[in-house]
Amino acid sequence: MKAEQSNWERKPAAGQESGVWRVFAAVPLPGSIKQRLAAWCKEEQSKHRFKKWVYHEDFHITVQFLGDINPAKVPEIQQALTTAATGITPFPVKLAGTGIFGRPVQPRVLWAAIREGNKELERLHAAVTANLAPLGFIPEERPYSPHVTLARQFLPGQLEAGANLQAVETEFGSWKADSVVLYRTRMGRQPMYEGVAEAPFKGV
Repeated sequence: MKAEQSNWERKPAAGQESGVWRVFAAVPLPGSIKQRLAAWCKEEQSKHRFKKWVYHEDFHITVQFLGDINPAKVPEIQQALTTAATGITPFPVKLAGTGIFGRPVQPRVLWAAIREGNKELERLHAAVTANLAPLGFIPEERPYSPHVTLARQFLPGQLEAGANLQAVETEFGSWKADSVVLYRTRMGRQPMYEGVAEAPFKGV
């Protein structure tokens, strides 16, 4: 599916050309999957106290975090993503179950698990990082672990909350991923992530 944005060739707004954008590459989720995740999160918010629950339009699967850039670099980043996507065939992704990062008594991140599509996402990650490296974007040293972040920063007061959350096996649905998107972060807005470039998968 294509990310739900209307203008991928958007130019930086007046006054922003010399500013700084915080950007990352990610696989977008279709609206139906976002709604299922949002409904589940709404039910769980009263049971599990996280400081921040992700706004439903901001759900995504991160491929690579790039950090702060001059927006003038977007065209060359898009070209690198396009090259990376050329060898990737659209592939099915299935979300089911949840997990955590951090200690069970106070998890840092709650996420939805990917039950199908992990190998393809790892291949996409390898292609994206390889094509962005010449532009100065160095991938993280830790192994790539694709997921969809749902909430961050658990608040104390609930013993073994993480253990309970890891036991959840709700199915959130499946779709065919067919592009990688470059997003910019716009703090204080909803949605917070804005797509600024897209590279469709063109493998056969």
